[in-house]
Amino acid sequence: MLTRRGLGLAAVATGALAVRPAWSQTPLSAEQQFMVEGRYLPQYLELKAQAAAGRPAAGGFLAQYAAFLGDETTAIGGDEKDRPADAELPDLSDAESRDALSAIVEAATDRQIVILNEAHNISGHRGFATRVMRALSPLGFDTFAAETFLQPQQEAAPSIRRYRRGDPLHSSFGYYIADPVYAEAVREAAELGYTFADYEWRWDQRPPATASGDEQIAAREAAQAGNLVETVLKGRPDARIFVLCGYSHAMELEGRGGLWFAARLKALTGIDPLTIEQSWNWPATRPQADAPHVAAVLKRFQPTAPIVVSRNGIAFANSDFEGRVDLSVFHPRLERVAGRPGWLAADPLRKAVEVSIPAFEGPALLQALHMQEGMVIPADHFLLEAGQARGTMMLRPGAYVLRLETTRGIEPAFGEIVV
Repeated sequence: MLTRRGLGLAAVATGALAVRPAWSQTPLSAEQQFMVEGRYLPQYLELKAQAAAGRPAAGGFLAQYAAFLGDETTAIGGDEKDRPADAELPDLSDAESRDALSAIVEAATDRQIVILNEAHNISGHRGFATRVMRALSPLGFDTFAAETFLQPQQEAAPSIRRYRRGDPLHSSFGYYIADPVYAEAVREAAELGYTFADYEWRWDQRPPATASGDEQIAAREAAQAGNLVETVLKGRPDARIFVLCGYSHAMELEGRGGLWFAARLKALTGIDPLTIEQSWNWPATRPQADAPHVAAVLKRFQPTAPIVVSRNGIAFANSDFEGRVDLSVFHPRLERVAGRPGWLAADPLRKAVEVSIPAFEGPALLQALHMQEGMVIPADHFLLEAGQARGTMMLRPGAYVLRLETTRGIEPAFGEIVV
């Protein structure tokens, strides 16, 4: 029981606390909300506003980030321009095509390393990479290396090298993993028994800020090739490696910008990798905006699944890649299925699951997350239209929780489904 003296001391203490200023604090930025809280909408809306205001750097970031949310109109179509009406298409009368997955599996049978590239604003490239990774597993490929995987700067830092099946998957492992399609590729690779390797250059491998653009490229490519040797081949010289990289890194002969990762890895190890280009071969959001080489392929072959195209035994690609890669993959223009991308619905391991959606206001994402992982990167999500009451998720077998992300934040999970 407090005495009068005790009550007086308590009052003094309470008064002292009342006049003490609160510890300085600032709101989280949109980027911090994404990295720390796993919220996608704040940065998406901020980048859209910046791009609309004409900020030069915002457009490129927005295109890559919009792919994470399934907004292909922004990701792919943001800077599209129609071809000139008189543009001449390449003559493909003597060209040949094959099913892409079959051609890759056949060519990879006696290869130790397969290198596939992507455009960082096209989630469909990651969907295809998933199918390639899946098809390579029965051939004995056991290591998944990716440009996006971050090398840990400290021993205790999160590392993709320690990721195993069922572990929570965090975007701290690599920026592009925040795309649910990329995240599912990593999860499935773990289920298939792949181990993971990071090979991107570290801060201590970067040249001075005064280095020229060509010097920057050379330093990065040399570091990447050396890092893959150190992290994988030095300890496991017989490892069979699937590599997912961006754009020109897949060139195994010198091209614009010099010698890239694949060429340097080949020279460093003596291993001839199977190199595959797809980064410049995706259909535009509108046929009239297709690049001439893409328009020519779609007109000549009218594919309904990814194909590889060659002329006189040389992979047909855009001018930067032709003659510098082994295979060049072209993707079909597919109709949407239940409001979702046709390429996603074409994955035979994904099932279309229609779900009811609670009422919401403003921009919102419908998300499905793996039950055993907790609230981390979704297995699938997409932007909702105003008033949308039902939506179709594309999910692999498993147990999932459903939730909404709105401008208020991440809403409590509203349902569970088992596929």
